[in-house]
Amino acid sequence: MKFNTRRFNAHLTNMGQKVLWRRSFGCACVNPVSGAPDPKHALCAGKGRIWEDPIETVTGIARQETVAEWAQSGLWESGDMVLSIPEASPLWDAGMYDRIVMLNSNDVFSQPLQRGAPTERLLFKPHAITRVFWLHPTTRLIVEGGIPVIGEDGVPVWSSGAPPAGTTYSMTGTKYSEYFLYDKFPSNRNEHSGMRLPKRVIARKWDLFGR
Repeated sequence: MKFNTRRFNAHLTNMGQKVLWRRSFGCACVNPVSGAPDPKHALCAGKGRIWEDPIETVTGIARQETVAEWAQSGLWESGDMVLSIPEASPLWDAGMYDRIVMLNSNDVFSQPLQRGAPTERLLFKPHAITRVFWLHPTTRLIVEGGIPVIGEDGVPVWSSGAPPAGTTYSMTGTKYSEYFLYDKFPSNRNEHSGMRLPKRVIARKWDLFGR
């Protein structure tokens, strides 16, 4: 039997999905004694990891799922995705804690935000915003708002129909699914003298880590 790397690449590219890949690096703010990151470090937001700008590529998807769960901090999402990475993709060199955003896969979200608060931002890449509303302070009836543009920092910007300052409002829409490489990492296969065959790797929807 003879494997053909070019045909593997063509097959996975034709049947695969577009993704954004962000390589992860350990942040230099980590304390060498305790191993804990600096909680006040703005670059990594106290996570101890930083990520490069995204690179768009294509990879095969063997399985994908999303599950909503509860933790003390509130509702969060978990789930796994099995990738089959072609040799021709830059994702073939991915490693621990790298982030993968699925450009052909969307999840519905709906969450409250407070206008003007430091926490008024989306912690994920939105696909589309479909509805914004809040309650009138006197009548408690629903007030429909305008549809904002979401900046690169996740902060919504309105040209019209913005909620009043300090108002808690509801935002609904769709977002791109995001996963992290964790636990089982890509590794070179040993078959056929180390030929660069597709890699199988499990990525995890680790919503709490991305916040």
